[in-house]
Amino acid sequence: MTVETSLVVQALPFAILVLDASPEFFILHGSDEYLAATMTSRADVIGRPLFDAFPASSGEADGPDRLRVSLNEVLRTGRMHTMDLQRYDVPNRKGDGFIVKYWLPTNLPVLGADGQVKAIVHRVYDMTSLVQGSNGENALPAGDPSEYVKRSFDDLKRVIEVVKEGERRRSAAEARATEAGERLDLAVQAGELGTFYCPMPMGKIYWNDKCKEHFFVPLDTEVTFDLFYQLIHPDDRAHTRAAVEASVRDKQMYDVEYRALAPDGRERWLRAKGRTYFDASGAPTRFDGITLDISRQKQVEAELSRSNRQKDDFLAMLAHELRNPLAPISAAADLLALAPLEPARIARMSEVLSRQARHMSGMLDDLLDVSRVTRGMVELERTVVDSKQVVAAALEQVAPLIAQRGHRVRTQITHEGALVHGDEKRLVQVLANLLGNAARYTPVNGSIDVALRVDGDDVVVSVADNGVGLDQELVPRIFDLFVQGARTPDRAQGGLGLGLALVRSMVELHGGRVAATSPGEGMGATFMVWLPRHMAAPLAAAPAGGHRYDATQPLKIVVVDDNVDAAWTLATCLRAIGHDVIEINNPKAALALAPEHTPDVFLLDIGMPEMDGRELARRLRAQAHTAGARLIAVTGYANPEEADSPFDRYLVKPVDFSALARLLD
Repeated sequence: MTVETSLVVQALPFAILVLDASPEFFILHGSDEYLAATMTSRADVIGRPLFDAFPASSGEADGPDRLRVSLNEVLRTGRMHTMDLQRYDVPNRKGDGFIVKYWLPTNLPVLGADGQVKAIVHRVYDMTSLVQGSNGENALPAGDPSEYVKRSFDDLKRVIEVVKEGERRRSAAEARATEAGERLDLAVQAGELGTFYCPMPMGKIYWNDKCKEHFFVPLDTEVTFDLFYQLIHPDDRAHTRAAVEASVRDKQMYDVEYRALAPDGRERWLRAKGRTYFDASGAPTRFDGITLDISRQKQVEAELSRSNRQKDDFLAMLAHELRNPLAPISAAADLLALAPLEPARIARMSEVLSRQARHMSGMLDDLLDVSRVTRGMVELERTVVDSKQVVAAALEQVAPLIAQRGHRVRTQITHEGALVHGDEKRLVQVLANLLGNAARYTPVNGSIDVALRVDGDDVVVSVADNGVGLDQELVPRIFDLFVQGARTPDRAQGGLGLGLALVRSMVELHGGRVAATSPGEGMGATFMVWLPRHMAAPLAAAPAGGHRYDATQPLKIVVVDDNVDAAWTLATCLRAIGHDVIEINNPKAALALAPEHTPDVFLLDIGMPEMDGRELARRLRAQAHTAGARLIAVTGYANPEEADSPFDRYLVKPVDFSALARLLD
């Protein structure tokens, strides 16, 4: 019986006992009214056989024999049995002997779903005062008490009215108790709660089916406290035992988490909550509560903890990777200020600065790509693409790294058509990322195998190497953001743990999927990409050609940027290819340009003090002599183009100079 139901029984406004269906008729619960009528406490009777708690006193008190017959009749028929007036003396708990009592009992069966009697409700009315009178002595004349009752019809009428009223109250209370029990059972089932009940002294525990399921035991298992502790993980037994003892000894709430162990080694995280109940004297009577499966919650907590660790590792790694190129950049700047400006030295420092700037730009591009993908802001420029050309372009892009590390590359390219509908630049980025990883994570003079095949409606590309391989625990998470394999102290492989996350995101944007396999660490790895095959004919490829940096037509250009170094470097590069360039570091000075100095193109930084680039652009549009100029935004915010924008185009810092040169042409 659940905790709430037992409380209902305890509070019923009439004398009642709940007995089990065993031959000993163990007392499970009793109402306060019954305990008061029999002058007992719960500690005296709960958990004891009925006739042990209330033994016969003498031959005159034949109530025990008659009651046993009535209870057996209920077990046999499964129907209510009403008894006549009987004498059943109760033990004097405060002294010796027995106290004479007269009762009018009724015994009601509690049937299970199978129709069998599961318990018996023993309800009594105390008739002692009516039989003995107000002075406590026997008020009946010698002979059969029932004859006297018959002669006292009016008194019996009142007794019947009392009984009827009691029946009405009992029916209403039972209906309320049944309704409350049904609601409680529904809540327990909906919440998938296990329930446990342990009468004192603590030995046997009664679990419902869900509780037994929580502990991986068969439904017919009889549970004791010893078995309960055996079913708990060894590391959790001590604090669980301490929580139980604190509840019983110190009247504390029982709230504990532990792992239940199955015979086959499986584990299930459980949270148990409950309390110990005490009688009026402060003695514990029962220990009740619930269990809840929190395995999923624990799994989520572990995932969040792991994600936080990955994020922290990534931030530390990002700081390190950004400091690496800053060191030579800072040193080159110091050298320019201290050393004589020899052409050879300037050229060498220019190479260093350019190379490190490209390195930093690549990392920032990866970060921006991740940001765009996670916010759903990547738009693919889809065309019909030949996957063979994608493989060739990616191999060409990674060729310097492969050659530097002395790897041998083998290709296996299908002769079938392998067209896909996608963004060629992004697909090359995907395959180049996989090839770059293979080159970095394979020891020098290793081998890389690239295969392209058609599998039904899919085009499949695989990149396999004989490099460092993957730990088996890492394989399912290798495409997650910020995840990387073990890194050596010299950090020769580099990277931020973003590349494979971008690979998966880009492939999924194309309607494809990715997978990674590895026999283990030191045994190489294989990465595979599936893309939906496109059956249409390929579009004509644009003719290949080199980048042209020389301006075909010199333009007047004004560069406006509050960063003096940024404005100077961009203006110097534009002058180098033939343009006439003015650099301005104040937006108001740009507005004050004389009409004869009006340029063909304004290159405007967005983030400037006093007046940002957007406001400057709007004012330039409003001036008659600058309204027709081309306005190009140069921004570090990587914003998409805005509606009603005053700009003709947006460029993202650091500017791809070849793209800018083509745009100006």
